[in-house]
Amino acid sequence: YRKEEVICRLFGGIDPDHPYIKEMMKGGPYLLGGEIELLDRIKYFDGLDEFRLTPKELRQRFVDAGADAVYAFQTRNPTHAGHAYLMQDAGRQLNKMGFKKPLLWLTPLGGWTKSDDMPLDVRINQHKVIIEEGMLPKSTVMAIWPS
Repeated sequence: YRKEEVICRLFGGIDPDHPYIKEMMKGGPYLLGGEIELLDRIKYFDGLDEFRLTPKELRQRFVDAGADAVYAFQTRNPTHAGHAYLMQDAGRQLNKMGFKKPLLWLTPLGGWTKSDDMPLDVRINQHKVIIEEGMLPKSTVMAIWPS
């Protein structure tokens, strides 16, 4: 495929500073496409693989927890008090609506982020601490959102 055409169709233009476009432009003049067969699960061996869950694994976690509602929060930043408040309040609102076991799904953004963002391992560790210390429900399911 011609890169410029694909990029324009995907992104509506060519911004050479966009991280995805930069990556697409690195590999020469063409993009290759076709059937993809996953032979085995990708492992990064960075201490965070336990947080890289498939959709099927996520659904099973929700079922195993007995969740009657799942609410999600995606972030590329460490959780601060404002984030925590939004997540806590969403759970309270779901309880007020009659849900007995709403479950928070925290999805830190993995992959490409801004150059001045905290590294993924730092953010994951910070999220773990705020869950352990009770700023977020102990039942929170954290799974990296690949980007």
